[in-house]
Amino acid sequence: FPLFWFSMPAILKGWMDRVLVQGFAYDLSKSYDGGLLQDKLSLFSFTTGGTKEKYASSGDVRYLLWPMQHGIMHFCGVKVLEPHICYAPENVSEEKRKEMLTAWTQRLKTLWKEEPIKCSPEWYFK
Repeated sequence: FPLFWFSMPAILKGWMDRVLVQGFAYDLSKSYDGGLLQDKLSLFSFTTGGTKEKYASSGDVRYLLWPMQHGIMHFCGVKVLEPHICYAPENVSEEKRKEMLTAWTQRLKTLWKEEPIKCSPEWYFK
């Protein structure tokens, strides 16, 4: 998805609101590591309009991921993989875009071997 105003697009958030409902995705007495979806994995793959340097100038891009990865996915018990970020693909050369696609293709080949991140404040706010 495109990172849109420091979050996911409204249509994706609406989908999450309709699908990740109480009783299916979460139960207030069973959340985070004990959540109802603890046997699932999630991977956020997104593009940005700004460069990596632009995001780094105001802190780590991980700050933006806290509410989405921790507050939604991890709350439901989902194990979270390291995000895949393509910075400003519309503003780079054709060669760089091809490199981004190649990196994504390679990652998909080994995705099931990846270890989830430690979904804790320390990971997001180092």
